[in-house]
Amino acid sequence: MMRSMSRAARSNASIAVVVLLLVALSNECFASLPSSIKVCSRNDPNIATCITQSVNELRPRLASGKISDGFNIPPMEPLALSTINMDRGSEFKAQFSDLLVSGPSMFKIDDLKVNLDKWMFDFNIFLPKLSFKGKYDLKIKLLVLNIAGVGDLTGVVENSHARVKLMLEKYRREDGREYLRVRKLLVRIQVEKGRFDMKDLFRGDPVLSQVGNQFINENSRLFLDELTPGLERSLAETFKETSNEILQQATLDEIFPV
Repeated sequence: MMRSMSRAARSNASIAVVVLLLVALSNECFASLPSSIKVCSRNDPNIATCITQSVNELRPRLASGKISDGFNIPPMEPLALSTINMDRGSEFKAQFSDLLVSGPSMFKIDDLKVNLDKWMFDFNIFLPKLSFKGKYDLKIKLLVLNIAGVGDLTGVVENSHARVKLMLEKYRREDGREYLRVRKLLVRIQVEKGRFDMKDLFRGDPVLSQVGNQFINENSRLFLDELTPGLERSLAETFKETSNEILQQATLDEIFPV
C-alpha cells in the first residue's frame, strides 16, 4: 500500500531514531564523533536519562543537519514523507503524496525505556506544531457529506504525541560476522487538532470547495482519526527502512565493541 521514497527523504525521517542508537553507544566506539554529540555509556545506570538529554540537546542542530564543521547529516527540515494511502471501502478513499513537513526538528523525547539485552528502545515523541504541504486525491463520506477532489494540500497539526517502539535483532551475513537490523518498529500517534486547506475540491467549484474545507475542519477529529492509521504505517516503514540501511554498514562488534 505504501510507496517508497528517495534515500535522502528516508534519511530525513529517521534521524531521531538513528540519533537514539548513536548516543547509546560507548565512548570508545564513537570517539571520532564531534563534541556536540554527548555519547552515553552502555554501563551508565541512568542510560535512558542520558540518551534523552543527549537527543534533546542535539535537536537544534538537526534542522540544518550541520552537527559540527565537517560532520553533516541530512537536514530534518523539511521532512519528506512517503505517500499515505487510505482505503476503507467505497466511502473513504484518499491518497496524500509529495508531502513536505516543517517543524519536526522541534520534537522532544521523554519516557525512554532502554533494554540493551533485548535490543529494545521505547519512547515518546512530542511535536508542538507541524505545517505541511503536498498533493491530495480523495473521495470520502464524512458524516452526511460526500467530498471529492484532486489538488494541492496545505495544513497544520498541533500537539502531536507519538509512542515509538524500536526492536532490533542480531543476524549473521555471508561474511560470517554478526550485524544488527530492525526487527520491528511500531508507531502510535495522537494528534490533538488540525486544520486543512484542500484546493480544487468538487472540481474547483469555489463555493462547494469552501463548504467542503469548512466541513472537514469543523469535523477535523473524525478526519484525523481516519488519517492516523495510514500515517503510522508510513512513519514506521520509513524509520525501519532507513535504520536498516545505516545499521548494515557496520558489524555488531564495530557498533557495540565487546
